[in-house]
Amino acid sequence: MTDMNDYDDVEDTTVDDDEAKAAEKGALDSEDAVNDGDVAEAETLTVTAKQKQRQALEDEIAAFLARGGKITEVPPDEAARE
Repeated sequence: MTDMNDYDDVEDTTVDDDEAKAAEKGALDSEDAVNDGDVAEAETLTVTAKQKQRQALEDEIAAFLARGGKITEVPPDEAARE
């Protein structure tokens, strides 16, 4: 895993059509985001397999950010926990 990045510090506030569609799809699928099949698969993975998946995810995030993507952290909603 890498500890440093070489991404631009310039914030891109524009959202293109692909990003908007992906966000809409993600919002629509959020209820089904974790299903029993995903949990069962994750529980059967070896430590090495999990490390490979983590690295692949990190690489995908780095590529997304390098293309100008932005990750926005949303604070948890206290009302949603009830």
